[in-house]
This record gives sequence, C-alpha cells and structure tokens, in this order.
Amino acid sequence: MRSIINSAGDGYVTDISDLGRVSDLWEYWGFSPWSFEGMKGVYRRVTFVKNALIGEVCRYYADDYIIWSHSGKADRQRILKACKPQPDLMTQRYLFVEGAESREKCVIRSFFLGFRGYAEVHTFTPGGGFEKRIKDLAPLVDKALELLRSRKNESGGGVPEK
Repeated sequence: MRSIINSAGDGYVTDISDLGRVSDLWEYWGFSPWSFEGMKGVYRRVTFVKNALIGEVCRYYADDYIIWSHSGKADRQRILKACKPQPDLMTQRYLFVEGAESREKCVIRSFFLGFRGYAEVHTFTPGGGFEKRIKDLAPLVDKALELLRSRKNESGGGVPEK
C-alpha cells in the first residue's frame, strides 16, 4: 500500500489507490477508467484542431494517462516499450503517481524522429513539484486527493473543522 501524508500537516493519511473513488472529478475532466497488465488509473483523449480561412487544416490527438496502481520502475519501462505509433496520435503521456518521490526524470520516446508522435513517461508525488510538461495533469491529482480528504472529513472520518 502506498500512502501519503496530507501536505497540510494535519496527519491524515490517504492511500493513493483511493484516487479511483473520485470518478466525478475524473469524468468532469474527460477521463474514464483505464487498466493494463495490473496497472490502474484513468485515461482521456484530447483532440486538437487547426483551422484556417479555408476551414479545418488538420486534426490530431493526445492521450493522457494518470496511473496510481503500478509496480514502479518496471511498469514505467513496460509502458514505454509497449507504446506504438498510431494514426493522428501525436503524444501519449503517462503520469505515474508515487507515494514517495523517485527523483526519476521524464523519459521521452519518439517514433520515426517524432513524425509519428511521442510517448512520455512522468512520475509525480502529490504535493510536490512537477515539470511544465505535466502542468495540466499534476494539479488534477492534487485536487483529487484534496477532494478525497474533504469527503472523509464530511463522513466523520476525521477531526471536525472549526
């Protein structure tokens, strides 16, 4: 079990695997449940459309994965090897949520010198710093944990707020 202590310092411990319990937040941001070879998390596809005076010039996609149930480095390597280029898919971003900071840098794999897209594998420890490349995903994880804690407080699972 991988847990983290609330960054507010109130002593609440939250299990990272509980991130799946805030499905309303994930659905609001366009994510749906995802699993692969024992890993669990959420997934979304973002569509980018380039327009000009003549109309739509091109359309391409980016896939985002937030993974909270995994086996660490072995799963990160497995994901990187399993990624394949797909038509019109430019970026596949995988964010591995960790209970303790691994200090591993982002690993990027390009397909055909980037002409067929990229796969990126990132790690993130909630409450910690993050790279620019995941500035839209990391705060969602922090928000999900904050929402989990507030729900635990509301259900009598914590110290009442004054």
